[in-house]
Amino acid sequence: MSGRAANKNKKAELAQKLLDTRSSKSQLENGTTRNANRSDFVRGSVVRMKMQNFVTYDECEVLPGPHLNMIVGPNGTGKSSIVCALCLGLAGSTSLLGRGKEVGEYVKHGTNKATLEIELFNPSGQNFTIRREIYRKDNKSVFTLNGRQSGPQKVKEMVTGLNIQINNLCQFLPQDMVVEFAKMTKVELLENTEKAVGQPELYENHQRLKTCRNEEKRLERSLRETEDNLKIEAQRNGRLEADVKRFKQRQQHLNKIEILEKKKAWVEYDMKRILYIETKTKKAELDGQVKQARSQSNPLEGKRKALEENITEMDGKMRLLTNQCRQVANKATGKHEKLNDLNGELQEVQDDLKEQKQQEVKRKRKVQNWKQLIDGWQRELDDMPPDEDLKPQLDKNAAQNRKIIQENRQLKNECSEINRILIANFRGKQKYVLEVIIKYHSVWCFDSYDVERRLKAVNDMKDQRLRGIRQQFKDTYNAVMWLRDNQDKFSQTIHEPVILTINVRDPDFTKFFEHVIPMNDCLAFICENADDMELFIKEIRDRQGIKINAVKSPNIPVVQFQPKVPIDKMRMWGFTSYLLALCDAPDAVLAYLCKHHKLHSVPVGSADTERIVEKVIDESGLSKFYTPDTCYTVRQSRYGNRNKSSQSIQVPDAKLLGASTDVKLKRELEGRQQELEVQLQEGEKRYQELMQREKDLRVQDNKLKESRKELLQRRDRRKTIQQNIKAKNDAIKMSEESALNLEEEEKKVKKKILQILNRKVQMIKDYRNLIQECTELCKSKVELTMKYAYHVNKKTAMEAEIRESTAHLQMLEEELKTLNNHVKVTKEEAKQLLRIAQQRTGAPEPSGELKKYFTAFPSVLEELDTLIHTERAHADCCFETDERVVKEYEDRKVVIERLTREVGEKKQHMERHHREIESLKVSWQTQLKELLASINSKFSTFFAKLNCAGEVSLDYEAEEDFDKYGVKIRVKFRDTDELKELTSHYQSGGERSVATILYLMALQELNKCPFRVVDEINQGMDTNNERKVFEFVVSTACRENTSQYFLITPKLLPDLQYSSKMKVLCVMNGHWMLPYKHWDLRKFCRIRQDLETE
Repeated sequence: MSGRAANKNKKAELAQKLLDTRSSKSQLENGTTRNANRSDFVRGSVVRMKMQNFVTYDECEVLPGPHLNMIVGPNGTGKSSIVCALCLGLAGSTSLLGRGKEVGEYVKHGTNKATLEIELFNPSGQNFTIRREIYRKDNKSVFTLNGRQSGPQKVKEMVTGLNIQINNLCQFLPQDMVVEFAKMTKVELLENTEKAVGQPELYENHQRLKTCRNEEKRLERSLRETEDNLKIEAQRNGRLEADVKRFKQRQQHLNKIEILEKKKAWVEYDMKRILYIETKTKKAELDGQVKQARSQSNPLEGKRKALEENITEMDGKMRLLTNQCRQVANKATGKHEKLNDLNGELQEVQDDLKEQKQQEVKRKRKVQNWKQLIDGWQRELDDMPPDEDLKPQLDKNAAQNRKIIQENRQLKNECSEINRILIANFRGKQKYVLEVIIKYHSVWCFDSYDVERRLKAVNDMKDQRLRGIRQQFKDTYNAVMWLRDNQDKFSQTIHEPVILTINVRDPDFTKFFEHVIPMNDCLAFICENADDMELFIKEIRDRQGIKINAVKSPNIPVVQFQPKVPIDKMRMWGFTSYLLALCDAPDAVLAYLCKHHKLHSVPVGSADTERIVEKVIDESGLSKFYTPDTCYTVRQSRYGNRNKSSQSIQVPDAKLLGASTDVKLKRELEGRQQELEVQLQEGEKRYQELMQREKDLRVQDNKLKESRKELLQRRDRRKTIQQNIKAKNDAIKMSEESALNLEEEEKKVKKKILQILNRKVQMIKDYRNLIQECTELCKSKVELTMKYAYHVNKKTAMEAEIRESTAHLQMLEEELKTLNNHVKVTKEEAKQLLRIAQQRTGAPEPSGELKKYFTAFPSVLEELDTLIHTERAHADCCFETDERVVKEYEDRKVVIERLTREVGEKKQHMERHHREIESLKVSWQTQLKELLASINSKFSTFFAKLNCAGEVSLDYEAEEDFDKYGVKIRVKFRDTDELKELTSHYQSGGERSVATILYLMALQELNKCPFRVVDEINQGMDTNNERKVFEFVVSTACRENTSQYFLITPKLLPDLQYSSKMKVLCVMNGHWMLPYKHWDLRKFCRIRQDLETE
């Protein structure tokens, strides 16, 4: 009885809590956004959360309490949807939830927009209200902050300012991320712990230490590199010291050679200067000889000029006589040409008379021929019968022709009817069209060709798929081609990939098969025999190196794969058939697809199915089905009321299986083709008969046309002859009128000839006078030419004398010119040698010290050359060191000095940096160790209450490796065990859950974040641990000044200890649930109390 009473008391307490919750809700609805009586909430706690068309909710409003909130409900009712709403409403990423990747996937199915509204507590004024509208299309979101439109970044900044860390698993642990918490490394756990419960500078100092340590490593590497470079450079200079010493010895010999070269330059200059003085004296003597030669040459030049003037005058006279002779000769030539023209004119007159005589003879002969032709036509005209005898024959011919035309018209009408029938039934028949066009010049198009074309397109779909495989999956294509050539090597059939062997009867359903069958299986070769598969894989993969997928078909006939529910019973939901009934393929292929992808159990629905999809999900019992554009997957919870949850995915259009053979269409086309062939043969036979009759009529018509043509020609012949006779008589008359009078023409020609002869006599007289004048002029020119030759010879002799004198003068001038050049060259050489000497000594004259050095050496040029050669030989005996080596040695000395300074500076920098790290490390480690000691104290206490042991410690390999610091959790659940690190290898799932929740509780003791969320952490716990953990959560989360806590669970153990500060939110969902606004908890509790009283 006491147990029942206690149970009854607990129920009464629970009822009272429900009443309190309802009262709290009423207050919130009546203006709880004001902060009256809300002192238990901390800044940033969740006061209210509202969802519309979100995941499983049509509309729901959640009013959590300030402490522990237990969200309880069967699986699939929407508990985790509240966590999703909280995350997305606070601008969290979908990746934190471990569910859908796109935000649009959280919009309730059948709607286009979801709305989330979250109210956060603000003790200093009006609460913070964040509203987010999510659109399914384009995954778009619109944020509103305190009634004003805002961007997601501003919302994130406000959430961060409230110390809400949605991305920290130590604060926000959704259901699908519980496993991720267990997977966190020790380093990640430490960083999340620092961010969750540590001071802000703790995490920042940790990051600074990692950065500083990386910088210190970089400095160490830089110092080592610099020291290594310094050592290498010093070693290199050590190897070059001997070479540099030999270089200096050689340089001494070269310096002596340099002094000798300087003295040699001054000796050469002195010798050249003496040569210049001598050459200048010789030039003055030769200059006097040139002046004397010029004075002797000047008189001869005057005489030569006088002779040139006489010769020029004679030359002018000779040219004048030449021109006169040429003019007279030209006139004589002109007279001679005119005489030739008169001879041509005389011959032309005689030829014209001869031409006229010949034309008259031809005219008389032509007239005689025309008269004979007229006599022949007249005789033919006299022999012709009269025109009246031809008319009866023409009438009879016309009647016969009309009869043939009428019969031919009837034949064409019948042919047109056959054409009409064949055009309707045989459109596009290629073979017959060619025969008809060639034989009968008709333009028929027959339907049979279209049938053949469509059949060919249906059969060509497999080749289209093979071409697609060749472009995208080269290895699969090569394996197919090899299999086609080597199928005989196997005991049983190895089927080509599913994409080539399967045929979807209706192309609209192709996308469902490509969606349900994974790509690996679409490209897999299906073997009926295991030995064949092994042989095939060994040949293709091992020997040829081709990557393919091969599977073994099950030894089960395809007929044994039957659906649990016949399709007839599924038609009430709008389903038409199962996927298996929509395709054709070899039995082995179908058996494999049925076993692994359930083609026999996945139905395809229509648009009616899409309209009642919610009803189908709830009542049909299907786990997977398709509508015209969507794939639905239904899952049923294994807990509580076994509620169902569904997932819908848009089915994309088919790509690889886009080409399918319609078997039904193929059979219809083949039957239609046979019918068309029979009709074609009958029509062709009748058409041949009609064409033969048309040919006979055409022959008769041609004969009648020939006969009529002959009669018409006979009738028209009389008119033609009469016209010809008249035309020829007219021509004869015109010819007689145009006849010439030859006697008169001969008189005219004789008169012209006499005139031409008179002109020719006068022309001959003028030609003779001109010849005489030209002869006299030529005599005068000859006399003048002889005088001209005399003067020219005289001039030539004088010019020879002048040339001899000029040559002597030129020889002297050339010698003088050469000597002048030699003087200039000698002078320039002397100057050049002086400049060289000055350049070598570096002064206008040798210095006193240099002159002393000069006195030690000979002044003879040959002796100097010998001495220079000797010194150069000594220098060559020394090993010649490249000047670049010496320069390299000196440059490297500078580098060694610089590197030495750099080593010292870097060591000082490293010391300063190390002191900074040590200072920061002490501060960070002190805070961190204190924090972990506090966490460890709470964690160990919690585990001790469970009669277990737990420990939290700082873990690291080396003190300086700050990026490898982590939190090590060690636990022990049995007395016989030792403390072991918390991993997925040693502990069970329930034990890891206990450790996780206790670690989070230990953090809560230290952190003042607004709220924490833990979703279904108790899964896998045994009853005892779950009860103790629940009590810990209640005791810690319901204390004063603690953060808000959300604990989501599908079930609660009986007889748990509850606190008056906790709030239980029961999630109920289903088709028959009342809207949340219509709930009356007082009424429900009153009904419950009345039932218990009864």
